[in-house]
Amino acid sequence: MPQNVEYWITDRPDGHFDVVVKLESGKIFRRSGCISRAEADTWIEGLRMLMAAIGAPVSAADVTSDDPSPLGSQTVDGADHSTS
Repeated sequence: MPQNVEYWITDRPDGHFDVVVKLESGKIFRRSGCISRAEADTWIEGLRMLMAAIGAPVSAADVTSDDPSPLGSQTVDGADHSTS
């Protein structure tokens, strides 16, 4: 069964952007180091197309804090995959 997918974009101190994606199951994925906001937005559009193919809706998360530190992270092939 398709899961809801939420995402948010975080600014990094080095001027790059990370896209953090959370599945309804609680699993967290992170696309680290987008050079521009446009690159992050393009990556999100690709995510939307991929998830649409399996019927999983993608929406921007209602995030009140820009601190993703409670999520943890591990880098794998240019994307971080974290589990909670």
